[in-house]
Amino acid sequence: MKQRTQIIFTIFFVAYLSTVLLTDISLTGFWTDVIFSVCLSIFALLLVFTNKTDGIWLTKTINILCSIIVFGVLGLNIINPFAIDTLKLRGFYCQSVDGRLFNAYFKPVGAYSGGYGNFWIAETPKYFPLIEWRVYWDRTVHHDFNDDKSEGEPIDNYEVVRSYIKNEVIGKQK
Repeated sequence: MKQRTQIIFTIFFVAYLSTVLLTDISLTGFWTDVIFSVCLSIFALLLVFTNKTDGIWLTKTINILCSIIVFGVLGLNIINPFAIDTLKLRGFYCQSVDGRLFNAYFKPVGAYSGGYGNFWIAETPKYFPLIEWRVYWDRTVHHDFNDDKSEGEPIDNYEVVRSYIKNEVIGKQK
């Protein structure tokens, strides 16, 4: 039973990491992938070092390599001097437009990008809201979603997001 659990977990871990790292599909929410990957890595390391089965060295090696990848990517993002901008991430959750669910994210990056920051929109399936896939991305958006006023007038950032969704996602799919 322990061998089967370790094999199934290893296959799931490799499939999850491959999907998150190599495609535009991820778990809903920006930090969800980071937290889930770290939890899977800790569980994989516990499974490797507490399991007494010796016959499946390949799964142990794969789990250790996957954990190194997760903690390596996390470490590279922590030592990145521009990673502090990630902590300023702003998300608008569950925007429903034309019966479809979208999540929009804004990360300010300052003046070095040519705009106010990175902006991306991800669509969530209506009947399985645990995953999302990115459908729009702009690295130099010219609207500051952290500011609630424009030229002294109050601005509704949710309406700005809805207009981006209607114009850039739904409008270009027709």
